[in-house]
Amino acid sequence: MPARWFTLSAITRRIEELIAPAMDRTFWVKAEIQSPRHKGGSFYADLVEGGTQGKVIAQMRLVMWGSEFTAIRRRFEREGLELKLENGTAVLMECRLQYHPVYGLSLKGLDIDPAFALGEIELKKRRILEKLEGEGLKGRNAGRTVPLLPARIGLITSSGSAACRDFTETLRASGYGFSVLLADALVQGAETETSILRALAALECLRPDLIAICRGGGSKTDLSWLDNEALGRAVALCPVAVWTGIGHETDSGVLDFMAARHFKTPTAVSEELVARYVEMEKRLEHGRSRLATGWRHRHESERRSLREAAIGLRQGTRKLLESTRAELSAVARGFRSQAEGRLKEERSRLTLARGRLRSSAATRLKEASARLRERRRALTVGSRQSLRLARGSLRALTRGFRPGRFLARLRQERGLLRARLLRLRSADPRQALKRGYAMVRGDNGQPVRRAGDLRVGGTLSAEFHDGLAHGVISAIERRKHGQKDG
Repeated sequence: MPARWFTLSAITRRIEELIAPAMDRTFWVKAEIQSPRHKGGSFYADLVEGGTQGKVIAQMRLVMWGSEFTAIRRRFEREGLELKLENGTAVLMECRLQYHPVYGLSLKGLDIDPAFALGEIELKKRRILEKLEGEGLKGRNAGRTVPLLPARIGLITSSGSAACRDFTETLRASGYGFSVLLADALVQGAETETSILRALAALECLRPDLIAICRGGGSKTDLSWLDNEALGRAVALCPVAVWTGIGHETDSGVLDFMAARHFKTPTAVSEELVARYVEMEKRLEHGRSRLATGWRHRHESERRSLREAAIGLRQGTRKLLESTRAELSAVARGFRSQAEGRLKEERSRLTLARGRLRSSAATRLKEASARLRERRRALTVGSRQSLRLARGSLRALTRGFRPGRFLARLRQERGLLRARLLRLRSADPRQALKRGYAMVRGDNGQPVRRAGDLRVGGTLSAEFHDGLAHGVISAIERRKHGQKDG
């Protein structure tokens, strides 16, 4: 008897009849995507379920037609998510059975659960962020002022934890004078919210320069305790700038979005604080170098000016002495020339008078012999007296032109020049510095002559004969009006 046989189409029709009651039902399938591919706007893949040791224990073909796939993608976009279906992506998908005589049995994808794709933790975080952002709190704490060199650091973390040790050890190793105000708090568990809120309130009262919230790495479940609406709001409204160093590997939490700045690790927070001091130290060293160079240049310029002034003073004094000596010599020559001319004139007169006497007639000599003798005697007496007077005048004139007088005048002029030289030397700023005075210069490097030229908070430098001193002005007292600036 021949065996009973069926056509393949009859078998496929029978299979379709048997599964027809189940084809109208929808159900949710948890599986992983394998071999994804897109074609004509539709999505094709295999849904697989893995067992132990990586073995596949179940597998079915999946198709999502273009309309369903587009609708799912738009839904994900409305949720602020990106739909990525790659090898190994775990999904919770709503499906329906479909059967085709040629292509066989497969699953038709109708929907994908975003909560499962992203995880309940991520959705919770996104809802909190959307609410806080809707209240206008995002970026609020970023507007808080942070000192250029924050020294009092409020630290919120678990005391004795690795995060606490890493943070404090980094600051201690830097060698800078940080002061850490530790507020012990739980960063995991049901008491996380209450504990951190209490720590924030305590640190706000102490008014630190900066508050750091830190904890080490952990699983998403461990870190989810910090994705808290009350904590995010407290950080956003905190009057002190908050930095976070929470060990997220790839993403950021609610506190990171609400804080002024966020870092991947507690060590990164402390390293940023240290880096500010290192940068400031470099800038101060650069400024000190520029100040020293400028001061040396100014000092050399002033020294050169003083040296040139001293040379000019010596040369001017020498020229003045030479000029005075030449003038005195000219005056002496003039006096000598006048005296010699006067003597010649007197001698000429005597010679003429003697000649007139010799040429007198004999008669007149006889007649006037008596008178001549009398007159001779008178003339002799008068001549002698005039000669004595002339000699006295000549001696007086000679005494007036003696070298001793000119030397005395020269000594007097030298004394005056020495006095002027002493006055010039006493006016030298270096002599005043040696007597205990100091030269004060302001911010612009110019000498300060009045207290009104200074300002509180400005800088000044004082030059002594053996060095310099620099300082910051904390107060100014004006004697004239009796007022004091502070």
